[in-house]
Amino acid sequence: MEKSKKRAILASAGLAACCYAVLNYIRKKAKGGGAEKKPRGQKAEGRLISGGDKKESAYEKSVKPALDKALAFVGLLILAPLYAGISAAVFVDDPGPVLFTQERIGKGGGRFYLHKFRSMKVKTPHDVPTHQLKDPEQYITRVGKFLRKYSLDELPQVWDILIGNMSIIGPRPALWNQDDLIAERDKYGANGVKPGLTGWAQVNGRDELEIAEKARLDGEYVKQLRQGGIKALLFDMRCFFRTVFAVLGSRGVIEGGTGELDRKGRRPQKGGVKKDGEAEGNQRNSRVEARWQAGKVKGTDKPGTVDESGAGFEDYGCRKHFVIDTSERNKKKVLVTGAGSYVGESFEKWAKKRYSGNFKIDTLDMRDPFWKEKDFSSYDAVFHVAGIAHADVGGATEEEKKRYYEVNTGLAIETAEKAKADGVKQFVFMSSMIIYGDSVPYGREKVIDEHTVPAPSNFYGDSKWQADKGVRALADGAFHVAVLRAPMVYGRGSKGNYPVLVKLAKKLPVFPDVENRRSMLYIDNLCEFLCKLMLSGEGGTYFPQNGEYTKTSEMVKEIAEVAGKKIWVTKLMNPAVWIGSHISGKISRLVDKAFGNNIYSWRLSQYEGMDYQLISLGDSVERASYESRAFKGNEKKQSVLILVNHDVVIYNFRRELVEELLADEYEVHISSPKGEHTQDLIALGAHFHEIKIDRHGMNPIDDLHIFIEYRRLIEAISPVVVLAYTIKPNVYGGIAARMKHIPFIANITGLGTTVNGGGIKEALVLLLYRFGLYGAKKVFFQNEENKNYMLEKHVISCPCKVIPGSGVNLETHSFEPYPEETDKLIFSTIGRIMGDKGTDELLFAAERIKKKYPLTIFRLIGFFDDDYETKVKKAERGGIIEYIEQQRDIHPWMRDSHAIIHPSYHEGMSNVLLEAAATGRPVLASDIPGCREAFDEGISGLGVRPRDSIALERTIEKFIQLSYKEKAAMGMAGRKKVEQEFNRDIVVKNYLYEIRKLSVENKEKICAE
Repeated sequence: MEKSKKRAILASAGLAACCYAVLNYIRKKAKGGGAEKKPRGQKAEGRLISGGDKKESAYEKSVKPALDKALAFVGLLILAPLYAGISAAVFVDDPGPVLFTQERIGKGGGRFYLHKFRSMKVKTPHDVPTHQLKDPEQYITRVGKFLRKYSLDELPQVWDILIGNMSIIGPRPALWNQDDLIAERDKYGANGVKPGLTGWAQVNGRDELEIAEKARLDGEYVKQLRQGGIKALLFDMRCFFRTVFAVLGSRGVIEGGTGELDRKGRRPQKGGVKKDGEAEGNQRNSRVEARWQAGKVKGTDKPGTVDESGAGFEDYGCRKHFVIDTSERNKKKVLVTGAGSYVGESFEKWAKKRYSGNFKIDTLDMRDPFWKEKDFSSYDAVFHVAGIAHADVGGATEEEKKRYYEVNTGLAIETAEKAKADGVKQFVFMSSMIIYGDSVPYGREKVIDEHTVPAPSNFYGDSKWQADKGVRALADGAFHVAVLRAPMVYGRGSKGNYPVLVKLAKKLPVFPDVENRRSMLYIDNLCEFLCKLMLSGEGGTYFPQNGEYTKTSEMVKEIAEVAGKKIWVTKLMNPAVWIGSHISGKISRLVDKAFGNNIYSWRLSQYEGMDYQLISLGDSVERASYESRAFKGNEKKQSVLILVNHDVVIYNFRRELVEELLADEYEVHISSPKGEHTQDLIALGAHFHEIKIDRHGMNPIDDLHIFIEYRRLIEAISPVVVLAYTIKPNVYGGIAARMKHIPFIANITGLGTTVNGGGIKEALVLLLYRFGLYGAKKVFFQNEENKNYMLEKHVISCPCKVIPGSGVNLETHSFEPYPEETDKLIFSTIGRIMGDKGTDELLFAAERIKKKYPLTIFRLIGFFDDDYETKVKKAERGGIIEYIEQQRDIHPWMRDSHAIIHPSYHEGMSNVLLEAAATGRPVLASDIPGCREAFDEGISGLGVRPRDSIALERTIEKFIQLSYKEKAAMGMAGRKKVEQEFNRDIVVKNYLYEIRKLSVENKEKICAE
């Protein structure tokens, strides 16, 4: 027995030695398919290849090469019998050379000859890409087909690993002339590591990946490798074992190259074979040729950059620059063709909410046989949403299939033809991601980019694809056709797969943690895109999607958390998913549907000048979940009551919150003294309740009246929550809400002089605050100092949080170029004119600065809140300041200013400073809580010691002496700061979260009763 083992080992060693000798001989004699032999290490001509990060880890430099050679040597010994058997089979099937060699790019751009078992016939033309061969299957041998399916033809590369040209794990070696892949990898430093037999890109989609995505994944591997240590080793092991499963399942193997197309212009379907071996030449040129064959550009007789139907890529939306006029001057009359559509109705609601002054929308029922008699000529745009979706492709009859083509294809084209004939300028059509086929199975990844040719997998997808092509063919200079190839759309009331995920999240205790990515589109993001597209009037092909890809397990977890359910997401269940994906039939289809990959390339979905990705994935799940729970089956709208001491507080700084609540189908009630914005609030759809409030008065009789009115109002409305701003609404509104058992949310917009002045007034105000805020559901503060002060004084014991003031609307207060360079500088002070706002210090400093710099202009804009009218008018007559009454739109005044001065004593968070920074104007403000957060000292503004006239004068003079370039740079820095830290969406999100949570609790309470 021992002798038999020794003989077997010796035989294997002898066979391995023979293989070594044969391979070495072939290596020395190889011509690489006709190419002249180049010495190993020679750089590719005309190409600069960087090595990425030159700091190789000890693992990469020493441990990994040693492991590679040791494992390769052992592999040659173990695989020697298999080599012999394969060699014999290859020769018997098609007599000729057993091995095929090809020139590839190695580490740092050096070239080497890669070895494979020959899988194609000897007569196969050399240096012709596989997908350019006429019927490439005729060239693949019977043995070769089997070898390529299970990647056995790659086994001779164990030899390339042994001699140091390759590694076991690394980026797959590129062809010597594969310029596009090499250039993309160079961006990530992936050309600076040794190529591998398998790698991270190989196990994440392999040949189904587009070149850019493959290079990105290779870059991820390099990043892990350069970390070194045990992490790099474990990552290599992960790649190795995933390769074993991928090879056993023959996954990711497609005929034609990296992200290539077959001769019919379609993506190869499951079971197709690809090898980047003996028949491949210049892949970049071959891809252009293949796309050209798929559809030639009109008037062109040579390959060009074309899309799948022959229209140039230049009509893709991602290649356009949008300048969208959202003012009420730009009015659009839109006809939605398709009544009862989820997307159509959502678009109409969104347009009324966000762009009420821009759109007039009508809907046409396309099931009405007389729809053709409708005159389209008065409309600027037709939005076609009529169609049949969610087909049961497996059980449909021929008659049902015919119906899909009649509605999805025929009706769409007929509607577009009528719109064009009637003189409509823009036709918007809802196509679908389904035209690119189903998502790829579990374990693979599919990235759709501008080179991807649609390949519908069933009659439903094909009916949409035929309509897509048909309506685009009608476009011309006077008739703009915009096609939206949207991924899965979800939101409140949506159908399809999203409600299924919601049910799973609520019922399952555990869920697999599978790494997958899908493009999805929240309904509000889609509607925002549609509004801006129609306001632009543009045509083209568009791929809108959310601002991030969706991982199924993360979405399920988000849904469960919002629903208040616990779900355990774990990788322990992943093997079961893998097994399910290999069970043919319904089970594998369900697994692939849930955990498959299907994404649009980011570059297709980014549109310069069009910001539409407003809602993040997490926020969208939260919205959709709360809305469905709160309102399903509840016909009566829930109410929200907002208490303020001035209508400006709501209209100028919280209007977006009111709009969001109205869009979510709440009744919004606002109680405030009547003011200039009262009618504006009513026009939004809010109910207004007038109440008189003396903001500075201390008369207990007047305050008792406020409390009584609030209590009466709460009893009459019975709101789901009461929101309050400023001291008296916070105190008396909080007490009234608690007495009526209504949830209360307060916002401390600032503590003011009374609290900070000490004495009996401070003690009295703090006592009132304790009564008012006791039992509140949430108290929002606008700066940390105010929060800490109230906590130290034991005024609040309820949950509290700091939010960025009222935030700033970045669209209303858009960035404006800095005023042209001039000796005349304009300083503006905006807000209430009173002592606490630093009016005395401003008048003093302005007078002294005017003497030194006569051309300087000081503007004081606002209304008198104290007895300052006499002082201001006197200063105006003396030429010290220009007084301007309060303005409805302050943005033009900020735009014309060189800086905004705000010498306030107390602030919660200064809205004026945020709006000034958003406009791109430097700020000169008091160094106090509520002001200092709005600027960075010396970068976007200058701080001033409060109540110090001399300090204010010096600060203004310091700013005057800055260069024009330094002043403009301050404005730019301010805009960047507010974009990152003070977007009003952050504030609105916090309120909506609390309100929706209370709505659900209220709904469940009613149901329980």
